[in-house]
Amino acid sequence: WCISKKVYGLKPDQYEYLLPLGGNDVLNALYRTMNRPSGAVSASSGTAAYATDGDINTIDTQTSANGNISINYGTDNPIYAGSIGILPGTSGSFHILLETSSDGVTWDLLEDCGVETWVDNEWLWYDIDPGANKQYYRMRETGGNTLQVREFYVGNNSTEVTMARLNRDDYTNLPNKNFTADQPYQYWLNRTIPQAKITLWPVPDDPFVQMVVWYSRQVMDVGGMSGQIEIPQYAQMAIQMMLAHQMSLLLPNVPLPRIQYLEGQAEKYFIMMENENRDRSPIYYAPNLSVYTR
Repeated sequence: WCISKKVYGLKPDQYEYLLPLGGNDVLNALYRTMNRPSGAVSASSGTAAYATDGDINTIDTQTSANGNISINYGTDNPIYAGSIGILPGTSGSFHILLETSSDGVTWDLLEDCGVETWVDNEWLWYDIDPGANKQYYRMRETGGNTLQVREFYVGNNSTEVTMARLNRDDYTNLPNKNFTADQPYQYWLNRTIPQAKITLWPVPDDPFVQMVVWYSRQVMDVGGMSGQIEIPQYAQMAIQMMLAHQMSLLLPNVPLPRIQYLEGQAEKYFIMMENENRDRSPIYYAPNLSVYTR
């Protein structure tokens, strides 16, 4: 149940990307490309065109706080947006609202991005679920800071391709680890601490593509004693019995039969939890025998 999703904006010549803190394994990694519809861009200040010109080296540097950048796709031409990206031109703390409009006057909230720390030239991507179908899209700062934006990207019609996983031997035996290409189609997960690293091959060279990663993570800490542990009901007995068994090994004067009983209960309930923690969808097997036949 501890499964999360992260969308990475790939950077040219960067081959290592960190899993979020607490992430311990990659379940699925997909290379994603999108269509970028063209529209008329405007901004509260600065050079608005720099935010949509496809050049990551130009920056819309605004002159006043709490500014915005908007795109108008034209009358009777609503655009369905599935993923929206911001490539900062500065570092700092920003609180961005993503908004949509049908007339450019009345704006509706699409996504509250919350207070986030921007790092210059590092993408922030937001998958919109469900996506919106509107004529106008806007990003607006509400935290009192002044926007500096390299790119404001509204993407649709995405295509995702599964990336193959390499083991350490296969990756370390690659003759040219710095080979670059439009599409990185393989990765090696290096499970280092405190954060695991995803190492891509070939090295990406396109700044407008994504890597979508579904990953497993650790159970979140309870926090306050009044908090609720992040486990489903069917896992509670397994957790209780495993904890009881561990405590019986540490506490003095616990009889050996009691320790053995708790160990058996922990194993029983753990198996019951494992059997319940599964995907009930059908499984399709497609054996490939071509390598053994002529």
